[in-house]
Amino acid sequence: MASTRREAEGENELESGGPVWQETQVSAIPTKPSSSTSMGMMSYILRLIVIVLTLLAAIVMGVAKETVIVDVSADYTLEGETKSTYNSSFVYFIIVNTLACVYCAVSVGISFTNQNNSSIHLPLSIADLIVAILLFTGNASAAAIEIVAQKGNNHFGWTKICNYASKFCDHLTASIVLSTLASVICAVVLVLSMIRLQKKSH
Repeated sequence: MASTRREAEGENELESGGPVWQETQVSAIPTKPSSSTSMGMMSYILRLIVIVLTLLAAIVMGVAKETVIVDVSADYTLEGETKSTYNSSFVYFIIVNTLACVYCAVSVGISFTNQNNSSIHLPLSIADLIVAILLFTGNASAAAIEIVAQKGNNHFGWTKICNYASKFCDHLTASIVLSTLASVICAVVLVLSMIRLQKKSH
């Protein structure tokens, strides 16, 4: 009797168009990007900024030159040219910034094509450290010569030249500021890389 009653109730539901079963809708919960992915994207952006800054720093320093005319007396003047490539510290600065620019461009390509390969993170971190050190040393050597150009050094008999070559000194200052910003950003990228390595090790 019980089975006959269930069959009759089922037939009544079909005839009345009532639902035989209930459908449940499961809404997809959006997943938040992991902190590692966010740091990776931030590293890409920072590396691109370093590319721009180091490229500009190398160009500005490379084109820094000015013709200097000094009036020795009413009848005698001295004319000469001051150029960044005449000084080894400035040449080193240009080379370091060029290397940093090329490295960051290559590292962005390597990181983008090997996003799922965690084995590249350690070599890139070591390379980031080397590039950051090179940038800081290049900035320090260039800044030391720039200070001498602006203030001179009476003990060694070095006269200041920025009074006569202000345009040249402005180029020096601008390039050193750009490179210093790039070196600081490189240090930030290095810290982010170390954090990613630490999280992947746990």
